[in-house]
Amino acid sequence: MRISLFSFLYRSTRLVITRLIYFYQNLFSKPKDLEPAVKIGDGILGSVFIFKKIAFDYNIPKGCEIDIYNLKFPSPLIGSSFKSDANVLDMWLRMGLGSIIFKTIMKEERKGNPRPRLQEVNSKGKRGLFNSLGLPGPGIKKFTEEIKDHVLWEYDRPIGISIGGDNKDDYYDNIQKIEKALLNQKVQYFYELNISCPNTINGQTICEDPRSLHELLSLVKKKIKHPISIKVSPDISNITLKELGEVCQSFDRIIINAGNTHYRNKAELGLRDSNFSMNGGGLSGVTIFDRTVEMVKLFSNFKIPIMATGGISTIDHIKVLKDSGASLFGMATSLVLDPYCVPRINRQF
Repeated sequence: MRISLFSFLYRSTRLVITRLIYFYQNLFSKPKDLEPAVKIGDGILGSVFIFKKIAFDYNIPKGCEIDIYNLKFPSPLIGSSFKSDANVLDMWLRMGLGSIIFKTIMKEERKGNPRPRLQEVNSKGKRGLFNSLGLPGPGIKKFTEEIKDHVLWEYDRPIGISIGGDNKDDYYDNIQKIEKALLNQKVQYFYELNISCPNTINGQTICEDPRSLHELLSLVKKKIKHPISIKVSPDISNITLKELGEVCQSFDRIIINAGNTHYRNKAELGLRDSNFSMNGGGLSGVTIFDRTVEMVKLFSNFKIPIMATGGISTIDHIKVLKDSGASLFGMATSLVLDPYCVPRINRQF
């Protein structure tokens, strides 16, 4: 009853805020832009955090836990790498996520692409998000200063640290700086190498070239003992995905994150030029679920732990992916549209 009530309140509030923002933008002939609604929504969630025990706190039922490489996930539901607001990440962990992955961090501070760069869309009759944010973030220096005493460590759940780079040295140097920052911290964490983001000069190239991935892992594995998740793109051909799987299989303590947003041209989604600054971006949501299942089945042949990411919002999605070979389940768009899916799914395991 409590889940249903707060789910309704969340979705209703989100709808009202979004419609008001769009009305304002239309009234003053501004481009349609979802980002202000997201920022206002995050601010409201932060302001009501004093009521967190009532609105956000849900116990994770016993029987949901899973252990991978000595990382103890109390639930296999994972908050995917796309958010950095501490209050929001904290809220999702309170709701019952077994882990979250920090937003991808790059070497230098990035402002990202020009706005508008985030929209809510309908694709094949299903709601989703379409973005070309461009990996905005503070850069590795500021990130390492903040991560040492981050509030999220208090949950004693594995935390993923997503790393991006314009080349192999960027990835390696960023990891070395994080290792130094966490040297004396007794916390659970793993790295995620985001090799599937088109918003970097050469990051996407690594996903397209298995040899580059082998060179990157060979470099990183010389110093790093922590598990590493490899985030691969659904836009890569199945032949290349198999080659990536073979590379991952040759290293220890590797997780394959099968899924990311699907690249789409804005014209395919019916967006006007004025409402999206880039030619294309990443589509997320239920419409990409079938490709996620296909990728999980492909990677299940390599006997490597698989995190399925893309289009997950219900227990039925989880069951299909688990039967296909996945052990962890990354969520993103569903957390934006209705994070109360987390305690709902946990109670259905």
